Amino acid sequence: MAEDKTEQETTTSSSNTIGRQELTRRIAKEVNLTQKQAAQVLEVTLETIRQALQDGREVRLVGFGSFRVRQSAARRGVNPRNGQNIEVPAKERVRFSPGKELADAVVKK
Repeated sequence: MAEDKTEQETTTSSSNTIGRQELTRRIAKEVNLTQKQAAQVLEVTLETIRQALQDGREVRLVGFGSFRVRQSAARRGVNPRNGQNIEVPAKERVRFSPGKELADAVVKK
């Protein structure tokens, strides 16, 4: 019956995106914190990852994945508005590589 939907199904059907507020709500519920405390935990976690990447360090979360900064090479591109060739400069980019457990978890069965 439609009334027997789980919370996950209800959340998934209304939106395909989970943002900070939803993450905060779920953290608070799961570990019995206030939403303000959970928001602080999330913010400190994200800031720690951000700072490590700025310092040139890799962040590896076993079972989840790894974040690292990689240098992309300069290359030629095409301006989509006018079709003219342009030079795209080299720059540092954040790359995420999912861990095996995460990759296996999202495989459709």
